[in-house]
Amino acid sequence: MNCESSWKQLLLRRVIVLAVIVGCAGAAEVLVESYVWPSVGETLALHQLQSPEWSHAMQTATALHATFPIALRGMVLLAGFALLGPVLLSRPTKTNAAQTPSPLSSVGSRSSVMGLMGVLTLLLVSTGCQPYDRPEFEEIDTSETGFLIPLEGATEEQVAFESERYLSDRKVAAKRVQVPHRWVQTGRMYYTGEWMDTVRLVKVDRSPVTREWTADSTSGTRTTNEAIWIESKDSVGFSVGFNCTAFIEEEDTARFLYMYRSRSLADMMDSEVRARIQSVAAEAAARYDLDELRSRKQEMVDDVRLDVIPFFKERGITITTIGMFGGFTYQNPKIQEAIDETFVAQQKKVVNMALFDAQQKENERIELEAEGRANMARTVAQGEADAIRELAEATREAQSDPLFVQLKQLEVEHDRIEKWNGEYPSYLFQMGSGGDSPNLMLQLPAQSASSAMGNAMSQPHS
Repeated sequence: MNCESSWKQLLLRRVIVLAVIVGCAGAAEVLVESYVWPSVGETLALHQLQSPEWSHAMQTATALHATFPIALRGMVLLAGFALLGPVLLSRPTKTNAAQTPSPLSSVGSRSSVMGLMGVLTLLLVSTGCQPYDRPEFEEIDTSETGFLIPLEGATEEQVAFESERYLSDRKVAAKRVQVPHRWVQTGRMYYTGEWMDTVRLVKVDRSPVTREWTADSTSGTRTTNEAIWIESKDSVGFSVGFNCTAFIEEEDTARFLYMYRSRSLADMMDSEVRARIQSVAAEAAARYDLDELRSRKQEMVDDVRLDVIPFFKERGITITTIGMFGGFTYQNPKIQEAIDETFVAQQKKVVNMALFDAQQKENERIELEAEGRANMARTVAQGEADAIRELAEATREAQSDPLFVQLKQLEVEHDRIEKWNGEYPSYLFQMGSGGDSPNLMLQLPAQSASSAMGNAMSQPHS
C-alpha cells in the first residue's frame, strides 16, 4: 500500500514538472511568434534590399524561425519520455509472497506503456496544432519601383529602392522580396489564430500610359464616348478629341505614391488628368464665339499644356504629350450641316473667283499682245516712212550732181544688158545731153533697127 502511494506521488510530481515544461514551451512559442519574430522579421525585411548580407540574414532567420517550433516540440517530447517513461514502466502490482506473478502484472505493464504513449501523443498534439508559416515572396519588375512599408511600429523606417540604379549595378532583371508574418491569436487557445503580414510591398508602375478620348466608338482607348465636351461663348456645345501620354520618373515615385496611395497611373489618366484637361479646355473655349474659336484651336491646346503639365509634375506625373485630334463634333447635328453648306459655298466662290481671275489674266494677255503687234506695226511703218523721207531727200540732193545721174544711167544700162535676149527694141528713146535738146522716143523700122541702134550707141555723148 505504501509502495502504491509513493508511486502515485512521484507520478504527480513528474506530471506537474512536465506541465510546467509544456507551459514554458507554449509561452516561448507565443513570445517568439507574437513579439520576437515580428520585430526581427520586419527589420530584416526592410533592409533585405540594401545588400546581399541583409538578404542572407533574412533567409537564415526565416529558416531558424521555421525550425524553432519543431525543436520546441522535440524538447517537450524528450522531457515527457524522461519524466513519465520510467515512472509508468515501474508501476507496482499487488501480489502475495506465496503466489507466483499472475498474468495481471504483465497486463499492468502493457497499460503503463499505453498510458505513456497517450500522454506523449497528447503533448505532441497540444504543441503542434498551430498552422505552418508558409513563406510569401513578391517580385518587382524592371519597370516598377517597390516600397516596403511596415504595417506595425514606426513608419519612418520604410525603405525604397530605385530599380534603375539597382539593376544597373547588379545586372539583374527583377527583385524578389520576402514578406514576413506574425502570428495573431484569435481564440482562447494559443493555436487558434492566423498569420498576418508585418510589412506590405507597394509597387509603382512607371511604364508610359497613353489615352485617347474621342466621341467615336471605333477609335480611342475605349469603345465608349469619352470625348471632352465643352461650350463656346455663344453657348454652342461641342466635343473635341484629346490624346495624352504620361509616365512616372524614378525620382517622382515616392511623391506619386504619397499623393495617390495605391492608385495606378492608368486610373489617374482616366480620372484626374482627363478632368483637368476638360476644365482648362472649357475655360479657353468660353472666351470666344464658335466662328472665332474654330481658328483658335492651337491657342486652346497651348492653354491646356501650360496648365496641365506643371500641375501634375508637382504630383509625380510627367506628361510628355497633350494634343487635340479630329474636328469639332457638335451637339446639334444641324450646326454641322450648316457649316458644311457654308464651306461648300465658300469653295464654289473660291473656284469662281479663280476662274474670273484666270479670264481676266487672259484678257490682259490678249490686250498686251494686240498692243504689242500695233506698236510693232507702228514702228515698222515709222521706219519705212523715215527711209522714204531719207531716200527722197537724198534724191533731191543728188539731182544737182551730174555724177549721180551718170551713175544711175550706168546701173540702168547694166540691168538692160543682163536682161537683153539678143533682140533690139522696137522703140528708141533718146535723151538729150543739154537743156535745149528734147527727149525723143522713135519707132525704129524693123530692117533698120540694128543699124539705128548701132548709130545711136556709137553717137558720142557730150
